[in-house]
Amino acid sequence: MYTKNIRNWIDMLKEGELFFAKQTYVDYFADMQENTFYQLLARLCNEGMIKNLSKGLYFKPYITDSTKIPTKLEIIDFLTNRGHNGCVTGGSFYKDKGIIDYVVSYEYVFTNLLEIKSVRKIGDLSIFSLGVDFRNEMYLNIIECLELIEHVSTFENIDYAALQRYLRSFASRFSQSALSKVIYLRKYKKRVIATMALILNRYNVLNTLQKLLNKASKYEIPSEIITALDWEN
Repeated sequence: MYTKNIRNWIDMLKEGELFFAKQTYVDYFADMQENTFYQLLARLCNEGMIKNLSKGLYFKPYITDSTKIPTKLEIIDFLTNRGHNGCVTGGSFYKDKGIIDYVVSYEYVFTNLLEIKSVRKIGDLSIFSLGVDFRNEMYLNIIECLELIEHVSTFENIDYAALQRYLRSFASRFSQSALSKVIYLRKYKKRVIATMALILNRYNVLNTLQKLLNKASKYEIPSEIITALDWEN
């Protein structure tokens, strides 16, 4: 009976449609034992009725091509609910901002739809769980800048005028409460926090980041950030 119910549910899915096992269990099959549900999913996966893309993440196979998998964009759209429940950094993000003239090789996906303790990989996507309200642009602003600070030293051919404009724009939209929550959840290194403090202090934006830093410590600030802050247009 349980197997038939799951089969009927899968039949209603579109080709390539993704689903989380845990959320599917909670939404549709909570009347059965959870272990039984996962065992039946594994059986249906072995039969080829569904395919496993990553731990806990499945999709319905394509009829015309059994080897085909959802595209990167489809995976990102699913994990972020088209931007309502997540965001992406890396890839073309810094190029779109004019900071560099090429697409970086990594893409980080942040989502509040999936609870995982560490990073999960799907192809060249790195998936992180972050429990914030991504509909609030203040969180997007914070995440994007923190990730830029984290990776800026790996960039080549930086347009420092564009980087300076980005940092100034970030500072003008700064939210201390959003920053505090993201730092708490994501556990950024102290040098990233110190760099953020430098940016905010340069633009005379009040913040409480010094409370998170050791006055006796000297933190390594990316030279690229210092150059951008001092850049003369």
